[in-house]
Amino acid sequence: PWVLDPIGAGGLAWRGSIAAQLLAFKPAVIRGNASEIIGLAGLGSHARGFDTSNDPAQAVPAAVQLLEHTAAVSASGAIDHVVGWVADAQNPPRPWLIKIAGGSAWLPKVTASGCSLGALVAAYTAVASDYLTALVSAHVHFALAAELAEATAKGPGSFATAFIDGLDAVDAELIRAKARFEASPL
Repeated sequence: PWVLDPIGAGGLAWRGSIAAQLLAFKPAVIRGNASEIIGLAGLGSHARGFDTSNDPAQAVPAAVQLLEHTAAVSASGAIDHVVGWVADAQNPPRPWLIKIAGGSAWLPKVTASGCSLGALVAAYTAVASDYLTALVSAHVHFALAAELAEATAKGPGSFATAFIDGLDAVDAELIRAKARFEASPL
């Protein structure tokens, strides 16, 4: 499995074009900020280069559209929005939305924090049979690590270092105790 992280797709036309071509190779999951997800779907975003000015909730229609190419799509932000296919014995597969709370206001001030999330998503996806669960789990892990880091940091620099320690400190027990998310069918 592989992860498409369409860095800059919402604000840089040539990156968007290349990322769109990669959709033909069916990524297991797609992870980006709201502007990247909107741009990748061809719906137009308000990005400036690599930064986003779109709220993750605005990316939900684009994420649903992108499910044509993948099992799950996430748009990161203050509240991460993850969309993916869910099926059970009574219902055919349909898209669900999972909203994940947590994280830290310092994350956007740390260079490549989105890329770090992409790496964590890739790690979870590599060992999972359910890609939606892998994507949600990676986002929850990332959010909890950021919360741990924020509790001890004095600014973005010490936050970045504490965040690496936080990634290591998150375990199944902490996830069960502290994960904050809600799921609903679309």
